[in-house]
Amino acid sequence: MRKMLLTLILIVSFVVVVPAAAQVPGPGGPYNSAFTVQNLGATDGTCQYTLYSGTGDAALTSASVTVQGNKSYFVYVGGLGVTAGQYSTVISCDVNVAAVSNFTGAGSAWSASYSGVSAAQTANTVSFPGLYKNYYGYYTNVVVQNAGSSSIDVTLKIYNGATLVDTETKAVPGNAWVSFDQKNRTTLPDGIYAGVVEATGPVAAMVSVWDSVGQQYAYNGFTSGTAVAYAPVLMKNYYGFNTALTVQNVGTASATVKVTYSNGATNTQTVPAKASQLFYTPNEAGLPAGWLGSAKIEATGSTVVALVNESDVNNRAASYTGFASGGKTANAPIVLKTYYGFSTSITCQNIGAAAANITATYSNSVTEARTGVPVNGTALFYQPNTTGLPASFNGSAVITSSENIVCVVNENQVTNPVKSDFLLTYEAIVQ
Repeated sequence: MRKMLLTLILIVSFVVVVPAAAQVPGPGGPYNSAFTVQNLGATDGTCQYTLYSGTGDAALTSASVTVQGNKSYFVYVGGLGVTAGQYSTVISCDVNVAAVSNFTGAGSAWSASYSGVSAAQTANTVSFPGLYKNYYGYYTNVVVQNAGSSSIDVTLKIYNGATLVDTETKAVPGNAWVSFDQKNRTTLPDGIYAGVVEATGPVAAMVSVWDSVGQQYAYNGFTSGTAVAYAPVLMKNYYGFNTALTVQNVGTASATVKVTYSNGATNTQTVPAKASQLFYTPNEAGLPAGWLGSAKIEATGSTVVALVNESDVNNRAASYTGFASGGKTANAPIVLKTYYGFSTSITCQNIGAAAANITATYSNSVTEARTGVPVNGTALFYQPNTTGLPASFNGSAVITSSENIVCVVNENQVTNPVKSDFLLTYEAIVQ
């Protein structure tokens, strides 16, 4: 059976309810969550999931669920009947799957999304480009899920530039989760940092980012670095949205990092080992106002990872992680059109060697295409404008291309004027 960890990485996600005083995943509790599992192949498969408490005890094991080829199934954790609390989960299937989890605080004031981690993607070392303690009012917590059945030790090391400034170690029972909360860490000064988890066994890990006014982000940790990374969605006052690109040097030597934007503008910086460098899109002189595009990140002398935060003045906020590589097929487990007010957009970056023809095929068999997408350029599929998708559509999509691509999916209540964090973002799964 293939295993997918909806780690706390799922934990947060699989938070059924978090007390309002708790800082995991943030201050906007109680939280509820849901997850969607997509079958990545054409053959029907069977899946089963188990929720685990922080002590590693199984709180619930589901019945077997049939997942049709290239389609998905949806689970609302808040409706499962387990005791209120935080949970991680393990999803076991006899076919290849991908999973995405959304979690939402009371009144949707705080919400975020992240992807499940396959068993093959777990590792003993995980890196985090952005950790915060009262950085412009933002805080983080790191949640780590033990991917094995035996107890392990997990250490979080926090760096300011190349300097190690804080270390904390916790024991984690088999299948359990543990949280490292930066807000209440008295030995850590206020500031912006990079982090590394080192464990005595394989783990999956995620970061929840939040502030007191209602913005929340979430992203998966990185298990390895790369010399080249890709960011499909960057914005400079695009319908009020802006982005921040953070690049972390995860190697042991200094790196020269060059960011090339899809309009040809560049920015080159030197980044010490273990440190992070912020490329704040509104401050990039070569990008015009109203710009939506992508970027290629190239490192010389070391390896890097990349994180993108998206936000607007209405407290919409979300994160996604940059891609080390792509493929000619990408899978989007959650695609919506006015589903309880939420709609999605799929943005794909052409990382190939020639112009690309890109097609999205939805789970109701509707298709739409974008032709002649230039190298390093993007193709946008905005589901409210997709003919053939009915109102209240909740499904999935498979995106195919003549060149290698990477894709990001944004979920938002675009037409809702309320100032609240309705934005959720995740990385499409590339094959």
